Amino acid sequence: MNKNPTKIENLSAKVVSYLFHPLLMPTIGLYLFFNSGTYLETINNEAKNFLYLIVGFSTCILPILSLPVFIYRRLIKNIEMDVRNERIIPAIFALLFYFLGYYLLKNIPMPNILLAYISSVVAIASLALLITIWWKISFHTLAIGGIIGALIALSLRLDADIQYYIMFSLILAGFVATARLRLNAHNYLQVVAGFVLGLSVVFSFVYFS
Repeated sequence: MNKNPTKIENLSAKVVSYLFHPLLMPTIGLYLFFNSGTYLETINNEAKNFLYLIVGFSTCILPILSLPVFIYRRLIKNIEMDVRNERIIPAIFALLFYFLGYYLLKNIPMPNILLAYISSVVAIASLALLITIWWKISFHTLAIGGIIGALIALSLRLDADIQYYIMFSLILAGFVATARLRLNAHNYLQVVAGFVLGLSVVFSFVYFS
């Protein structure tokens, strides 16, 4: 009687973990900025598409493309990277890709708040790598926490009417945290620490930009 629900729960947790993977969050965050009901929506589509391209390629596509190489070289066993030590080398390469994206964008004219958001993504990736050397902090809750921090800062800085975005993101954060716990990927403290760190760092960068 209990086996089927357990399998369904595990499958649901994996689906949530993939749908809201940390590598997707920077691009999703950028999308939310561009659809926040603020002056950021008035940026021309060509500039938006260029930012989507650079951010999406450097923070998502390149890190994903590197995973088969790590598996082939036996640096990781699978894409879940359940063991803390397996996360370090992929995190180093991901951070290098993040820095590449930041380097390509830092001299391009754009609103300070957008550059601050991109900088915050590099900052939490750097912190995630440093912490992972000793402790398995949750990348998933770090990323969703960062999204929420960015939205709160955006709401306060630009008086954006995005309360529904924030509430929906908080609900998603609950699902993501539950999924990571259900899969035994992290303990409660690692999940909470990731969320708090991501929220506070990204909020600080965006709000004080």
